[in-house]
Amino acid sequence: MNALGFRLLGGLLQAVRFVLGMLCGGASTTVGARPAPTAAARTEPSLTVVICAYTLDRWEQLLDAVRSVQLQHYPADEILLVVDHCPELARRAEPALPGVRVLPNAEAQGLSGGRNTGVGAAHGDIVAFLDDDAAADPDWTARLLTAYHDPRVLGVGGLVRPLWETGRPVWFPREFDWVVGCSYQGLPEHRAPVRNFIGANMSFRRAEVLAAGGFRTDLGRIGTRPLGCEETELCLRVAARNPDGKLLYEPAAAVRHHVPAARTTRTYFRARCYAEGLSKAAVARHAGAGPALASERTYLRHTLPAAVADGLRPGGEAPSRTVPALVSGVAATVLGYAVGRLHRPVERTRAQAALRALAVLALPAALLLWVFSLRGVDLDAMRDLGLVQVLPVTYWAGLVLLGLGFCAALSDRRTRGLHHAGYVLALITFLHATPLALYPELRYSWAWKHVAVTDVLLDTGTLPTAAGPLAVYARWPGFFWLNDLFVTHIGLKSPGSYASWFPLLINAALVIPLLALYRSFTRSRRLVWGGAFLFFSCSWVGQDYFSPQAFAFLLYVCVIAAVVHRLPRPGRSRPGLPPLGWAVLVLLAIVTIVVSHPLTPVMLIGSLLLLSLPRRNRRVALPVLLVALALTLAWDLTAARPYLEENLHNLIAGLTTPESNAGSGLLGLSGATSGQVMVAWADRILSAVVFLFAGLAVLARPSLRRTALPWLAVAPLPWAVANSYGGEMIFRVYLFALPATAFGAAALLLPPLLTSSRGRGLRRALRRVRAAAVPVVLVALFGALSLAYFGKENVNYFTASETSAAKWLATHAPEGSLIVGASDNFPYAYHDYEYHDRIWLSEAAPGDQWQVRRDPAAELHVLTGSGPPRPVYLILNRAQEAQVTATGALPPGTLAHLRSALAHRSDYPVIHRTADAVVYRILPERTPGGS
Repeated sequence: MNALGFRLLGGLLQAVRFVLGMLCGGASTTVGARPAPTAAARTEPSLTVVICAYTLDRWEQLLDAVRSVQLQHYPADEILLVVDHCPELARRAEPALPGVRVLPNAEAQGLSGGRNTGVGAAHGDIVAFLDDDAAADPDWTARLLTAYHDPRVLGVGGLVRPLWETGRPVWFPREFDWVVGCSYQGLPEHRAPVRNFIGANMSFRRAEVLAAGGFRTDLGRIGTRPLGCEETELCLRVAARNPDGKLLYEPAAAVRHHVPAARTTRTYFRARCYAEGLSKAAVARHAGAGPALASERTYLRHTLPAAVADGLRPGGEAPSRTVPALVSGVAATVLGYAVGRLHRPVERTRAQAALRALAVLALPAALLLWVFSLRGVDLDAMRDLGLVQVLPVTYWAGLVLLGLGFCAALSDRRTRGLHHAGYVLALITFLHATPLALYPELRYSWAWKHVAVTDVLLDTGTLPTAAGPLAVYARWPGFFWLNDLFVTHIGLKSPGSYASWFPLLINAALVIPLLALYRSFTRSRRLVWGGAFLFFSCSWVGQDYFSPQAFAFLLYVCVIAAVVHRLPRPGRSRPGLPPLGWAVLVLLAIVTIVVSHPLTPVMLIGSLLLLSLPRRNRRVALPVLLVALALTLAWDLTAARPYLEENLHNLIAGLTTPESNAGSGLLGLSGATSGQVMVAWADRILSAVVFLFAGLAVLARPSLRRTALPWLAVAPLPWAVANSYGGEMIFRVYLFALPATAFGAAALLLPPLLTSSRGRGLRRALRRVRAAAVPVVLVALFGALSLAYFGKENVNYFTASETSAAKWLATHAPEGSLIVGASDNFPYAYHDYEYHDRIWLSEAAPGDQWQVRRDPAAELHVLTGSGPPRPVYLILNRAQEAQVTATGALPPGTLAHLRSALAHRSDYPVIHRTADAVVYRILPERTPGGS
């Protein structure tokens, strides 16, 4: 039947429908409008039919396609005609097709861009696609929608029958009807799950297409170019996002596809087979060869051999002349696939080629710049801004190049996950391997303190419970137990041999649970890696040194990721009981957290409590919450009870001063130097920006509100007013919220690839502005992070001579000695802490500090003279002076005046001196004022 016959048949059907409507109800029915629902009517999801067209040459077929949709027994809610860069066709279609919304293709030229435009503009729950040279059977929409009664169905495709303009060529095998875009011999004959659909007749849930990112515009047909497989690649992505879902092939939902004479030649047959091989190679690059060729393996093993055998068998159904076509078609397809796998496609624009080159080359170039930047760094030149002042231009150039390269990698769909991982690990290297490579000694005095605690455990087998402020470690010793076990079995003498590597290793280990957590929020690989990169770009708090809190925070993220991963998601079935292995690992992690650190279990309980509020989450989160709460209470009421009883008054007092707790750590910068004020404002602004971005993302992206992200972001906030935690609570709150807020910020900066087509010009402009803003924002974050993280390195860094002097004192001070220092900011400050007493001038009362400034010798005798006679030592070093100067912990000029006053006193003899430290022996005062 030719095109004229179909138009006559369509008009006859419309007239019959009108007459039946008059006889049955008397009311006229507008073509294309859904009838008013009745109580007995079946409730179906709303449907949008998208027809893409690119040329006026198919005008008659286009009219037939539109009319076939308008005459459906179950009309579609709307019909969209997307015109692919052919303004003349759009001008002609608008008046000729009443009831059809005509849209220009708002994306890249090609069938994929047109379909994406249709999906973005559609209002229906279901989006069905019909080719402009195909006509649907009258029950097509009803058959498609019926399958969607099963909520697991993600998409439905139907039968595509060829309508040969000049009749089927005798040599054309039915097994190769896909060459002309039709259903082929070998597809299921009844409703069944399939891997992918034929593009001329397919439908999807609109939300799934949007969530998957739409059709790839670098695949598929552009004009008459016979490439394809964009439908296959989209089906693979949709199925990968929903392992429990299915794609159904419904042969009863049929369309007739016009096959012009130009597509019945052997030349077109071979060219189309070759192009199919190229397209399959492109899909294999994106989705992997396994998924991309799963159906083809069955086709080659069963369908084609049976076809060849039937063609060679005398009296077979297939003519023998189809055998050469079968062989040549397979050969052309395999050749195309091989060529496609060997040769990468050429970028379509110079800008895309430049981005691709930047994504590939920036990573090794940045690492080379980092290596070169470590040569000749003058650490002695560090002053108020720490490493920021002494790192060379090559370091900062490498860091900026790393950020730009990562942005380019995110914009390129072909970037592999391994390449993204390289960028994240390179950022960790820039931040945390730099001090490791530059410093001769372990960085940060608190890391030295924790090494000293572990050394005591190694030497005595226990931790002292009466050791002043260090007694807390005896009540939460889990971290030190594990290090004792590790050091003993490895054969080391002390954790000091690996403590310097701890920041690098703990941050690298954090990547794994962060990725697991973010994959629970989205299936977008670019968002997952963008969130991980942004996490380390904003992690300035510095709680990653050798410490119980760093170890406990890693386990906290692991537990949260494990719980969130099992929470129900939209479209997923209710989760069952967790596997035994999962439960055991979560239990071990919680036990380790509870016995290692006092604050982290509280943060974990708060997060699990909020995750348990939605009813749908309770099956998973509530049992874990109860276990964490029971274990924490059991430990706090037994092993940790003495410490809690001693500090109960401080804990209760903290609850009564919420405003003071919230301001603690944010205020009190009056005594700091101008450089440290700048550092403080950098970390505060960085924290505020991350929270702001995360909040805007939750408002702008409704899908995030259905995840655990908002709960995890706000769960730590109440603890900011519950206790000051030594002025650090506000920063710990930021740290525990950062896994969620960093992903929220990434979701704001990296919008989905497919959005609504409304306001196309403005939308495209906003997308370009946002894409250009991402590198700028990232570089700004790097600047704030560098100030916040490296700005205190003049205090955290210890020279070899400082360490030598401190080690000499630790070795020569007899048991029962009193160690005095301007602060505890020196190595070995707590060596053998159970045998010595300590006085830090920075912690003395303000009146005593001013007395030290006015009359150092006399006040030191006052501070150290009480108690039985014992050896008393005073140690002063470069790092102590840097700390008290930067923070204003002592009155200005105190240490300089102290050294000057003690220079010629016989009761303060210098017993050891190095380039950056001096050790005094404080002898009993003989005469008033000394001699």
